[in-house]
Amino acid sequence: MKKIMLDVTFFTLITGAVGLLISIALAFLIVISKTFFKYGTFRVFNELIVLGLGILGWYYIPKGILQLFFFLILSTLYQLYRIIRDIYSIDTRFRILVLALGKDRFEYAIFSIKRVSKRIIGSFFKYFAILIAAYPISQSLHAEIVGVISLLVGVILVLLKLD
Repeated sequence: MKKIMLDVTFFTLITGAVGLLISIALAFLIVISKTFFKYGTFRVFNELIVLGLGILGWYYIPKGILQLFFFLILSTLYQLYRIIRDIYSIDTRFRILVLALGKDRFEYAIFSIKRVSKRIIGSFFKYFAILIAAYPISQSLHAEIVGVISLLVGVILVLLKLD
């Protein structure tokens, strides 16, 4: 049992770390672009939906490359939403001030990512904890039911904008 949990922990760390690097790079590209990115569609990647997808992913997807890609995509989308939401929560007047002071978008993007770096690390650990918690649930007797209920509650929270 210890070996299985060590494998799950290592797998989750790898997919979470690679997903974090990809999401930071994508967030950087989004911030330096001249258009305002509408991240509202990523709201579906709240904690309950990630928990439900994690449970169902551990339960249904066999170990291998498919499971790796599934959790890598889940990690990237969850963390990208969290990073973009944190960056765009910075006051728009502050963004205009920084750009008006002669800083270019590249410098602003680096500054913004540095400014939310603690939240980025926090979202990584939150993702890690959610997936580690999802694995034992996926090994239980009623894993499918718990996963679907988690997905339904997460979708209801998104629809009611309580996320």
